[in-house]
Formats: sequence, C-alpha cells, structure tokens
Amino acid sequence: MKFVHAADLHLDSPLLALSRQDARQVERMRRAAREAFERMVDLCIEREAALLLIAGDLYDHDCPNMQIAVFLRKELKRLEQRGIRVIIIKGNHDADNKITSALAPPANTRMLGERKPETITFDDLPVRIAVHGQSFKPGPVPENLAASYPPALRGYYNIGLLHTSLAGTTDHDAYAPCTLEELTTRGYDYWALGHIHKRAVLSRDPYVIFPGNLQGRHAKESGPKGCFLVEVDDAGHTASAEFVALDVVRWHRTEVDLTGRSAEAELVESLRGALTQAHHDGDGRPGAVRVVLSGSTLLYPYIERRPHRLRQTALELAAEIAGDDMWIEKIVNSTSPRTERLDAMSSDETHDLVSIMQEIAGNTGLIGPLLAKELEPLRSRLPGELKDLPCLKLIETPGLCRDAFDRLRARIAARLAAEEDA
Repeated sequence: MKFVHAADLHLDSPLLALSRQDARQVERMRRAAREAFERMVDLCIEREAALLLIAGDLYDHDCPNMQIAVFLRKELKRLEQRGIRVIIIKGNHDADNKITSALAPPANTRMLGERKPETITFDDLPVRIAVHGQSFKPGPVPENLAASYPPALRGYYNIGLLHTSLAGTTDHDAYAPCTLEELTTRGYDYWALGHIHKRAVLSRDPYVIFPGNLQGRHAKESGPKGCFLVEVDDAGHTASAEFVALDVVRWHRTEVDLTGRSAEAELVESLRGALTQAHHDGDGRPGAVRVVLSGSTLLYPYIERRPHRLRQTALELAAEIAGDDMWIEKIVNSTSPRTERLDAMSSDETHDLVSIMQEIAGNTGLIGPLLAKELEPLRSRLPGELKDLPCLKLIETPGLCRDAFDRLRARIAARLAAEEDA
C-alpha cells in the first residue's frame, strides 16, 4: 500500500524575486506551482497510491482568485476517478483563506476540522490506516496541537498529519510548536509534517518528515522540490519513504569564488563554469539562478563599478548555456577588496562627499532613528519570508550600516563620479 505526503503548495503564490522586465519568465514561474501540483496528481495515479496527504498551506494568504479553487477541484476529481482518497489540513496560510472555506471538495477529499484533532480510518485497504490531524484556526496558533492528538489505534498503521514549526525552528513563524521527542514517542508509524519549506527526514523510527514545498518560489527555496512516496508493507511497517522531485522550475544559489582572480576574463570563465553546473543540476528543468560572488579579489572595484555590464555578461552566458531555460535572478557581490583605495574617486568633491556619508553611517545615534522611520513601515507590509531581508536588520542593529556602506563605497564613489555603467 502506498501513500503520498506533500505540503506547502502555495498555489498562485505572488512572485517576489523575479525581474519585472522579463514577462516570459514571470509567467513561467506563475504557472509552475499549478504544474507541480498536476505532476503530483500524476504521480499518485501512476504509482497507484491509495492516499494523498496534504499537510497544510494549499494557498498563499487570502488570494481572491477563484480559478484556483476550480483548478484544485478538477485535480482532486482526477484522483477521485481513480479511487484515491485525499486528506487535507489547513495551515497558517489557509486558515483565513476565503477560497478554502468556499471549496466544495469531491467525495474522495476530506478537510479536517480546526476545533480538535480528528481521526479518519480506512478499513478497506490492504493495510488498515488511521490518519490523525487537525487544521489551523484563523490567527496565530501558538499552542502545541500535537499534545492533543489521540493515542495510536491498535491494529492500524497510524499517521499524524500536522502543520508545525517544531520547537526551536527560526526560519519560519512559530506555529503549533512541539518537540521531536513528543512525536516519536506518540506510537504513530509516520508523521506527515508541513510548514517548513526545507525537506528534512527528522526520524526513521518512526518516520518524521518535512517534505518541503512542492515548487520553489524564490532563491531561498533552491534545489529539488517535491513530495514523499511512502510504501507500507503487508505487515503494517514502513517499507520505504522515497523523495520524488516534482518542481517545474528549479532555483539555484551558486557561489563563484574569485579569490586571487584579477582579470575580467577570469571572472567570465568562473561565471561560465558556475552556470554550466547549475544547468546540469537542474536535471533538464528551467532554472532561476542567484549568483553569489565571493573571495578576496582585485576584481572587487570592477564588480562594484560595472554591475549592469556584469549582469549582461551573465545573461549572455546563461543564454549560451541553456537558451531560454536559464535566467539570472540576482548577482550578489560578497567579495572583499584586496586594497582599501577608492580608485573610483575622480575628484576632491567626490572624496569629501563619500567621507561625509561614511561618517553619518558610523553614527548609530543619528542614523538608527532614521532607519527605523524609513524601514519599519516597509517591514510591516512584507510577507513573513521576506521580513529577514539583510537591509531590515539595520533596524535592530544600526551599527551594521557602517559595514554596509564600506561594502558599497566603490559603487557609490563611481556613481558620484558619473562613471559609465556605475
């Protein structure tokens, strides 16, 4: 007997990182989450799964697009026609969603309630299955939901369906926190978790798994994305838990070490090698790449003064390697200069202005309130996954402003000196 465990689908999630100038790639990413869902349904059918378990976050916030509900019902109906049952719990993104409340699922689909844990049993399968779970209610869920889950049913293969951050997780908002020990000692055979977008097998006896999200949405969600296909043997034991990649577009974060490099040609060849590897790692999928330049290098001033030229070079390399199937999301300059000279300064006036800016950046008493005034309204409007942007850390730690300015000195000086492409 087989079942599929997925979570964090975020259908029609807003695109937060792609260039608005590349409409084709934006549209491709907009379709990716739905296409990944279709691939998951295909997997259930092709591998003859008996159950599909979705551990929360079908949608992304309160999206009013009813086409999503129509799409979801159509795909669930495909599973119903093959006799595949579906059990869903609401996550933090679903609880307030009007579409979730309005969705009339087909007969094969059950959305578990939010008031208390529910148990659904299947006695007509080769292995008797009991699924325990509880949906999120609207608003924050700080309480430990797992603590109220019922004991394992004797004679059944017990599955816990739970949307949780687990205790101590910092990458996501703390919802329904619990400890791994609480889960492994409950007596269940498998814990199907959701909420954390990074795939993780936390335990194998019993299995406790975060499948990650089905389709990466930005550079922090890089690498293969998909679901788990789990097989239960006739004795009611977990025979295997296989990760299956279903992502339609793959995100890559590739580092280019420029330590010791000093010539533009060396930079170009290093970029070419990194982008070629990213294309290979995509297993034939289209890819969005964030390039991170690192190392101590004499190329630092060049990189800072010529960001547009560097990006154009990267785009041309990507087109050469993969055609339309690779695009550059961002180039991050994390290199450090081999010299403290500000070669970009072409006049005393430029030097004086940069010195004044440097002095202000180092005055935390002066710049701290200004940063809070300008950045706090921005942070309050951002979704949770963007609230930890590096620039927003300046609110709590204005002393970082001096470090940020030091990294940008060459680019600032070049722009003040009106250098081409600065």
